[in-house]
Amino acid sequence: MQKLIFDIETYGPEFYELSQEIQEYLLEKFSNDFKEKSREEIIEIINEKISLLPQLSEIIIISFYNPETQRGAVYFQSKDKIEDWSENLIDFKRFESEEELIKKFWEIVPNYQEIITFNGNKFDIPFLLFRSLKYKIRPTYSLLDKEYHIDLYEKLSFNSRIQKLSLKLVALSLGLEDPKKKFDGKKVRELIKNKDYKSLAYYVLGDVLTTAKLYELWTNYLRYF
Repeated sequence: MQKLIFDIETYGPEFYELSQEIQEYLLEKFSNDFKEKSREEIIEIINEKISLLPQLSEIIIISFYNPETQRGAVYFQSKDKIEDWSENLIDFKRFESEEELIKKFWEIVPNYQEIITFNGNKFDIPFLLFRSLKYKIRPTYSLLDKEYHIDLYEKLSFNSRIQKLSLKLVALSLGLEDPKKKFDGKKVRELIKNKDYKSLAYYVLGDVLTTAKLYELWTNYLRYF
């Protein structure tokens, strides 16, 4: 059975780059959730959360890893001309647009019989589906079908019986390397502004490599319980 682990990285505009109408909508919504916060504090929260909203943000990187062959790929979008490269069985490839990136994703996934993510059901997959709809791209794989998709977040939280899980916390608690050791999510915007796509690519790769180690642990000790 061919297996594929994937992870996406997303990026959204700053609050003041949005239209006035959207700014007002977000302020109203977030003000209801954070009544004790000032306007500027709420705007800061919006800037932190905006990359989680597929309506306003886009996919900038998709990373893949086959735990059986130990080969992988990191596909990223950039208008800048950057030569593709390979390192340690990982191929790094540039795409000019999010649309091209998503089309490539849907070309790849049907070749695998088992898809593995960490929190893919709540984030990666809905985000991908919404962005696919934007470009009128028809999905080629039923990623929400639990027969084919293993979400390790759900497996390791035992269907939400354990709360407040993150990939970093799970990895550290099980003695694995911190996938965010060099960069955390807050550094992504800085890396993009500096056009440091290589550092960004390695950052995202860390998540799928850690997910692969979690998958191995789960398969060996918990899969059939």
